[in-house]
Amino acid sequence: MNGGEVVVETLLSRGVEAVFFVPGGTNVTVLEALSRNQNKIRSIPTRLESSAVFAADAYSGIRKKPACVICSRAPGATNAAIGIHSAQQASRPVVLFITNIPRRLKGREAFQEINYHLMFADIAKAVFDVNSINEVADVVARALDLSVSGRPGPVVVAISKDILDEDIEPRIPHVSAPVRIGADADAVAAAARLIEASKKPIILAGEMIGFENANEALEKFAEATGAGVMTAYRQQDSFRNDHPAHFGHLAINRLPYQEEALKESDLIIAVGSRLDSITTADYTMLKPNHKLIMICPDADAFSQWQADVAIGSHSIPAMKAIAAALKGAPPADRIAWRDKVHKAEVEFARPGEIKVHGDVDMARCINQFNEIVPKDAIMVSDAGTFGRWITRYYRFNKPNTELSPISGAMGYGVPGGVGAQVANPDATVFVWVGDGGFLMTGHECAAIMQEKLPVKIIVCDNNCWGSIMTHQRKRFEGWDFGTRLQSPDFAKLGEGYGMPSFKVTRTEDFAGALKDMLAVDGPAMLHLLTDIRDISPFTGSAQ
Repeated sequence: MNGGEVVVETLLSRGVEAVFFVPGGTNVTVLEALSRNQNKIRSIPTRLESSAVFAADAYSGIRKKPACVICSRAPGATNAAIGIHSAQQASRPVVLFITNIPRRLKGREAFQEINYHLMFADIAKAVFDVNSINEVADVVARALDLSVSGRPGPVVVAISKDILDEDIEPRIPHVSAPVRIGADADAVAAAARLIEASKKPIILAGEMIGFENANEALEKFAEATGAGVMTAYRQQDSFRNDHPAHFGHLAINRLPYQEEALKESDLIIAVGSRLDSITTADYTMLKPNHKLIMICPDADAFSQWQADVAIGSHSIPAMKAIAAALKGAPPADRIAWRDKVHKAEVEFARPGEIKVHGDVDMARCINQFNEIVPKDAIMVSDAGTFGRWITRYYRFNKPNTELSPISGAMGYGVPGGVGAQVANPDATVFVWVGDGGFLMTGHECAAIMQEKLPVKIIVCDNNCWGSIMTHQRKRFEGWDFGTRLQSPDFAKLGEGYGMPSFKVTRTEDFAGALKDMLAVDGPAMLHLLTDIRDISPFTGSAQ
């Protein structure tokens, strides 16, 4: 086998089923081997390396297994970096293979040379540089295994072209047993005592809930404890929004009823969360009155916080053990408080509070969207202020239905739709994207058409960088600069790619256009024109 064939054989040994790539002169042997295994590994060409990694991020978010990306040396690797950073912040198992320059050229600033260890060290779990053909299978296997161990994350592997061109009779490492991290008995007992002593506990559900498919276990844990549940940043699908314990989503916009609940709470139970900056309001959420139980499989996460009970464990065994250690049902006054906060969350999600200036009321549109689309539809949302309308008004009641860039990287949306549809071919996949985000990576509509992926794209077009304009106007009232955009006719653009396209300029036309879009057997685009004055569904300090 040549080196490219060894890479592919190792991918097959780990059950890899999807590769996203941009072809290059240094990865010919890998692509040739992939072309002979299309019945086992689906290989999807994108138009840009960042798109390939965004697609892999979304794929792994649905499938909970490694997705691979192949690109060639410095130009491709630098394009891919934004996606690797996003995958790291989202805890997604993505493995990036960079087919590097020949070994004999290294260290002389050769054509398209970069030190990948220096480039990716801070945004990946690990960076490997293969030194010989004898190492290929071992390093590839190690990278794939590492991407899903403990807290998942991206791994980068650089393999020189001359190694990929060499031949060897390889030994593919066998698949080792999965590492299962359980809860310490003493810590479980201590956690149970804190919960029993608490008057108003709150569970904070993080990214590991989704990765471990722990949604059902989380519901049972919430019911056993009587605690309310807040979901971490962009983890809304980790807990059923219609459950009576749902306290909403901790996003950039901290909401008054959430602030009040956190102020009243005396115990935070962080399950599967690294307690990132947005979730914790830039690390200010925990107050002296809070006790903290922290459950996480990543030991490094505990160094950021002073937990009263620290449990280095996967979420499911820890929640089951703590629930079993509790004595009796949760007290009635705790349930009453939980129900009061949930009622406030439900009221906040009802359309009508925000007065709109234009002809499209996004709150009413999303309310109609809730009623029309399948409940298990996958929502891929790009970064941008338009997404705050979705955050506030859409109800996530099924797991594995939300995908967004945890890093806030714009351009995630359309490539994310590619990855989500490949991961779940039978699902209805919607991409929500702003005009700015679409103009970054909307060209991946070409990949959608080429791969015959029935992705539905809704472009929310207000002709501006809405989030940045909001920041400008909060700092200098009535002023904005560089944030107004002159956008194309996205419906015509969609038609240019070959997909049926619709345009909506009034709220009352949205439901009909959405139904027409759903009736399309294949990809489709909806151009939703909104008013520049209706940027955010929040008011006051929450805006």
